[in-house]
Amino acid sequence: MPRQMLIQDEKRLLLALSNGNREAFEELFQHFFPKLSRFLGGLLDEEAVADDLAQDIFVKLWQHRDLFAHIENLDAYLYTAARNALYNHIKRSTKRQYLSLSTALEIPSFEKLEEVLAAHDLEILINQTIDKMPQKRKIIFNLSRKEGLSNEKIAHYLHISKRTVETHISAALADIRKAIAR
Repeated sequence: MPRQMLIQDEKRLLLALSNGNREAFEELFQHFFPKLSRFLGGLLDEEAVADDLAQDIFVKLWQHRDLFAHIENLDAYLYTAARNALYNHIKRSTKRQYLSLSTALEIPSFEKLEEVLAAHDLEILINQTIDKMPQKRKIIFNLSRKEGLSNEKIAHYLHISKRTVETHISAALADIRKAIAR
């Protein structure tokens, strides 16, 4: 457990820090970092995030060191900085969660909705057209387009020539084009 730092030592170190003294910064870091990290860790239950936030506070302390010569209570200042860092972390985390949720639940635009409905209507029209085809043409078309079988496999499976399969598929596609054109 680090010993309590005397107020005059703290003020001396802050003055040295404000003049760019790295040793003063290191001494302040060694003394205050563990307390700050434990404080944040107790609120977050994430030790690594707490350490990162505490380190960020000390990075800002070093970057703005010229402002610290007149601070009366570094302990209070660091805990206020920790509270603000925690609020910002929670705000960013919440925003990231919201954005990932809103991306996952993407609400389609009106144009996208129209496209989906048009595609659905087209699918219904094609299925109705297929249902009205002669039985053998319907079977061949479904084996080709829905099952993904090659013309040769369909011919072998149905014991017909490959040319007959091609004729039925061409006729089925013509029926569908005619239905769509109406």
